[in-house]
Amino acid sequence: MQLLQLFREKEGGIVKKWVDHIFSEFPSESLRFLNNKSDRFANPLGHNFTAGLAELFRALGSDVDVDITPALEQLMKLRAVQKEHTPSESLSFIFEVKRIFRSECRKEWSAELEQQWPDFEARVDKLALQGFDLYMASRERLFNVRMHELRSGRGEIVDRARCPSAMLREEMKLKEKS
Repeated sequence: MQLLQLFREKEGGIVKKWVDHIFSEFPSESLRFLNNKSDRFANPLGHNFTAGLAELFRALGSDVDVDITPALEQLMKLRAVQKEHTPSESLSFIFEVKRIFRSECRKEWSAELEQQWPDFEARVDKLALQGFDLYMASRERLFNVRMHELRSGRGEIVDRARCPSAMLREEMKLKEKS
């Protein structure tokens, strides 16, 4: 049996465990919200993680090279804004697919599959390297936006949790009193 064929056959279980792995990193009170993956508007984070991992899965299981940059970039943007994770923690989910796949395929594992394993591992590693580049680009964009906010003075609005519309209302009240 071909490793990629087995990988595709086990798609449902592997993707579910992969998504569950990412969600397990969130606080327990967030899990109820995140597990509602079906509605992309009510739960954009859960939907984006689920759809993105499914697309990465299909690319890893494909016999031909597939450009997964858009899906991977979306996932890396989501990970880049999560301040509670280090860069290595943010990208560790990519490597987790190896462990999940091996555990899902224990019964079917053979010497033939073991010989094909290094090629699959290389595909995952290549995906992780691409993910790292996209993660760092996202972090750099966030840094540049923050610096621009600070230089322009808008950072004070954000830091004090006062939105522009609230400031405008306050100004209008002051003008009415004068």
